[in-house]
Amino acid sequence: MRWKRRAAWGQRPLAAEEWAVLHAEVFADDLIAVDDAVEELTGFMDPFRADIEEGPLVGVTDGQLSVAKGEFHDPRGRRGLKLSFYAAGVAGGAGADAFERLNSAASALLDHLNAEGITLESIRWTEADHIPRPF
Repeated sequence: MRWKRRAAWGQRPLAAEEWAVLHAEVFADDLIAVDDAVEELTGFMDPFRADIEEGPLVGVTDGQLSVAKGEFHDPRGRRGLKLSFYAAGVAGGAGADAFERLNSAASALLDHLNAEGITLESIRWTEADHIPRPF
């Protein structure tokens, strides 16, 4: 269930004014426990709302990593939790790059769920195209 991290993705290298995007579609018998675990991990972050091309984006951020979440139903009608991770940081720059941040966030999520004894039915990771940073 771990995300198989790649060094980078996208149609072009990540620019300083862009976010790298990683989505996770999580299915579990107890989605409330999963949601609570995400809240525990992101509780120190500041809330944000930004308008992006797809519409309003609402989540939490620490300035370098942002997380948005929402419920959805898959084509088979199963209810799931969709997490979207957005990270900044150009490869080769000072500090961690965006893809390292995404890897760290994905690993921290799974480690925390395991530590809490939360069993997942499945998780599907999707690497999305970069988007312009809204802030």
